Amino acid sequence: MIRPLWGRARGNGGTQRSALIVGPYRVHNFGDDLIGAVIAKHLQKNGYRVSIPKLSAENANWLGVRHAETYDGLFETADLVVVGGGGIMSDTAGAKPGASYLEIISRAAVQGVLNSQPLVVTGVGAGPWLRDKSRLLALEVAGIAKRVGVRDRESYDHLRALGVEEDKIVAGADLALLTSDLLRFGRRRALGRKVGLQFDIAHFADMQENPHLGAIEAAVTGFANDNSRSVVLVSNGRHRSQLADVAPDCELLRYTTLREFLPRLAGLDVLMTSHLHLAITAYSQRIPSFSLYVREKTRRFYDQIGHPERAVDLRIATPDDVRRLIASVETARWTPSDEARLRQLKTQSRELLDLLP
Repeated sequence: MIRPLWGRARGNGGTQRSALIVGPYRVHNFGDDLIGAVIAKHLQKNGYRVSIPKLSAENANWLGVRHAETYDGLFETADLVVVGGGGIMSDTAGAKPGASYLEIISRAAVQGVLNSQPLVVTGVGAGPWLRDKSRLLALEVAGIAKRVGVRDRESYDHLRALGVEEDKIVAGADLALLTSDLLRFGRRRALGRKVGLQFDIAHFADMQENPHLGAIEAAVTGFANDNSRSVVLVSNGRHRSQLADVAPDCELLRYTTLREFLPRLAGLDVLMTSHLHLAITAYSQRIPSFSLYVREKTRRFYDQIGHPERAVDLRIATPDDVRRLIASVETARWTPSDEARLRQLKTQSRELLDLLP
């Protein structure tokens, strides 16, 4: 009998278990890559060899997972399939509606290659949905899965309203909160107080409906330029910050690999961002974070940490909201109550990893 290359022989004559992680890794977005990395490290601790198709070769090498550009042959040789990363059980998480990653699982089930392998969905956001197809895919994948672990109570409620069985769903907290527990990196400190600023909204067309958007952009740009020695313009992808050209004296921090990005992100003192996982990762590093957010999933997180006042919906924000947020950024400090809440949420995050066999 010829053993597949991905199931390496062990000393007892058996093969090491292999796990396949399915998610939005072809985008090379910081938050999605980070969730895949946390899941991968947990699985490795439990004895699995891990593959994350579409994850960059640099990230795969750092994590010690198999690099693969396609899913070809990986479902067939996997002992466990994990769906994880970002708002994969929703079609409203990104700039445009879509559920293409759930289609990967659906096709594998139809092709009969998910008959014997357990499937677990964990660490995801669920709902709301704009498309009927997206709802059907979410319901189908939840039906196939042994368990579904979601990162907040609202995701739980969305799945229950969709018809997913109550005893199948576990509501926890985002896996990015476990970044330092499972990934090894040092904090790269800089001289003086550093304020991270991310304001990448150009691809979110619905933000343009806010009549105050021009004044808001001017206020954010003015803050960056007035504090250019301390402001770091952050982007969660390979693109430059949207503010780079209008605030040219600010330092830039672009996401390319987890190994390079995490130490610098952890070296900030405070962060204001329009996106979710920069905020969550900063919080996991005990960095106060604030958001002019573009998607309601971000508001859920600030409710979880007990700071709803730190999150402002950009669709309806006013210049006064932005000035208030900036004033809070300039005085924010980590507190004992923040520390207690972080410990509590990390316990809930571990419950989502414990769903994996």
